[in-house]
Amino acid sequence: MGCYCDRMSKTATLQQARAAKAKAARMVSGHPDVNGVGITRDGDGYAVKLNLSGRTKPDPLPKQIDGVKVRTEVVGSIRKREPARKAVRAKAG
Repeated sequence: MGCYCDRMSKTATLQQARAAKAKAARMVSGHPDVNGVGITRDGDGYAVKLNLSGRTKPDPLPKQIDGVKVRTEVVGSIRKREPARKAVRAKAG
């Protein structure tokens, strides 16, 4: 009987995830569907998160970088926010 702990995946530390994030940013630079690279929680550790503008073919994106999991999420297009409009109050006469 094998040790269950051998089959468990190790979680990445924040430091490992930060290093993997930097590498991921370089790897996906210019990819038309990636519009953000970040870090997200993964169980007790961390993973790299790639924000996508739409569905993409799975083969061009890494599943892990240096042992750190890579998660993807379709978040849609990112647009510049419109400036907030000030509410105009009607003056009581």
